[in-house]
Amino acid sequence: MRLRGHHLFCSALYGGAGYSQAFCRRMEELLARAKAGEYMELVNGPDDLCAACPHRMLDGGCALGTENVGDRDWNALAVLGLSPGRRVTWAETRPLLAGVTEETFARVCRDCRWAKEGLCSAQLLREKLQA
Repeated sequence: MRLRGHHLFCSALYGGAGYSQAFCRRMEELLARAKAGEYMELVNGPDDLCAACPHRMLDGGCALGTENVGDRDWNALAVLGLSPGRRVTWAETRPLLAGVTEETFARVCRDCRWAKEGLCSAQLLREKLQA
């Protein structure tokens, strides 16, 4: 499966909220496949989760105007020491995500609507990864 950088954070933090029922079903499907050991190819752009987003435009952009999503992808990969094109497993990403600090979380997620709504944080990320 193909997964963009910042979706590594979203996947680890996922708690059932999303843009639509179809989007949530797709997130749950991809997360189950990842946790079962399927490799994730990291990309910096639309991925297999974006395909189910009701806000995705034909050109791959976002109708919500999240122009900084590419920055979040690059920052997420940089914070985790990863790069586009790399293939990783969920098991390989867990310890990387567990090492995220408040500062590095903010670098990736400070402009994200879900973080602004209080649905995710560095502390919640650590808690979810310990469960």
